Amino acid sequence: MKTNEQIIQEITAFMADVWLAACDCRVIAPALHLNSYMVLDVRENARLFGPASGDECRLFIHRMAALDVLLALGTQRIADAALKVADSAKAPMLNG
Repeated sequence: MKTNEQIIQEITAFMADVWLAACDCRVIAPALHLNSYMVLDVRENARLFGPASGDECRLFIHRMAALDVLLALGTQRIADAALKVADSAKAPMLNG
């Protein structure tokens, strides 16, 4: 039987792997607009975000990585709530 510490270490390692994979598949590239950038998904060969500043693009990548971690952990309802809040909607009740 695994101890709580072993379980936490496994979950933490899994979360780190998912986070790094999520960040690796999204890259920041120069946009056609002067001094602006966009985020590309190398798996889908598609533009995800932009044109925007480099800081906004990095923030977008980290938010998407966090969402990927939530989805990988099997927390679909929490991920859906996070997306609604990101779209400026009122946060839904998670326990109802």
